[in-house]
Amino acid sequence: MKVSQVSPDESGIVRWPGTLWARSSVITIGVFDGMHRGHQALLRRVVELAAKGQDRPMALVFDPSPKLVHSYADSHDMTEPTLDLIRHDPDQIMPLEERLRLMAQLGLDQVVVVRYTLAFAAKSYRFFLKQLTEQLAMRTLVLGRDAQMGAGRVGDIKAIGDLADTGLFNLEVVDDQGPGDCTLPDADGLERRRVRAWSSSHLRQLILDGDVDTALDILGRPHMVQGTVVHGEQRGRRLGFPTANLAPDSQGMMPADGVYAGWLVDLGLPTDPMATSEGREGRLAQGSPWRMPAAISIGTKETFLAPGERMPRILEANAVRPDWVDLYGHRVRVEFLSRLRGQKRYAGEEPLKRQLALDADRTLELTKATGRVFSAN
Repeated sequence: MKVSQVSPDESGIVRWPGTLWARSSVITIGVFDGMHRGHQALLRRVVELAAKGQDRPMALVFDPSPKLVHSYADSHDMTEPTLDLIRHDPDQIMPLEERLRLMAQLGLDQVVVVRYTLAFAAKSYRFFLKQLTEQLAMRTLVLGRDAQMGAGRVGDIKAIGDLADTGLFNLEVVDDQGPGDCTLPDADGLERRRVRAWSSSHLRQLILDGDVDTALDILGRPHMVQGTVVHGEQRGRRLGFPTANLAPDSQGMMPADGVYAGWLVDLGLPTDPMATSEGREGRLAQGSPWRMPAAISIGTKETFLAPGERMPRILEANAVRPDWVDLYGHRVRVEFLSRLRGQKRYAGEEPLKRQLALDADRTLELTKATGRVFSAN
């Protein structure tokens, strides 16, 4: 799969890759955060339609997310979000790198990552779609029923359908996927709003609540966080349960405080030749020696806090295996299979050690029972 990145100029105009107009294309558009089963169905339809017409299956991916850009602008005198905030978007379920990896698995031929800016957002949906037909040879546009685009988000499915009826392109609307709607609390926690069960909004709430079991059903694979292993206080090693501590700038939405069963995958040092995309696929594969069952803890180490003391939240993964693996400086991926329990304060090291042993045993039971690696395919 080929990936291109484009940035609009100050007026919001995008200079699209000049080679893409030579072959007609089937295109879908979105953020695709989480790459849940609804996203997968949409992308599979793109690939299916492209194969029928011998077109190029393509996705346009907005990065950063429109929600981040507009919410930041609304509270900062209509300025763009900083680069640091874009890199560490607290609402981002999945890093762009992982979204692109899964898109390649689904059979897309081309992805264009579009930097989303306020000037770009101010363009009308008509202007945007006309650009796609003229410069990306879009024959067919594939969207979900709730899609909206363009200035003021007035380009809904009806408006886009009316434009398609002029003969400019074909519109394929994919039916809503999943078991229907669910309700989520608004920001104040009082009122509730309805969203699709298979949606990024629902996924975010599930992960923030620590319900990684339900999130797994929507994703079709475990939720993941990835980052660099850093030195901790080595209390786990002293207790007989050495852990890999992730740096605070890890990518992927952090679940609620608690203990989880899942996997720790060693992606290698950044300088390791096996850390390329091809090598990463081998490390992630079922039966890979770099994939280890792990009891994963997220929290502030309540047992070791002095009264009134506060600590940052830490993600640490205990690889349930007889020998300790030195992972300092390595990139790792942590996958959440199931929530085991909440965090609590123990009355000393011995009760904590007994609980850690129970967590390790339960992790082995769950990962062995699962016996497979979830993927987008």
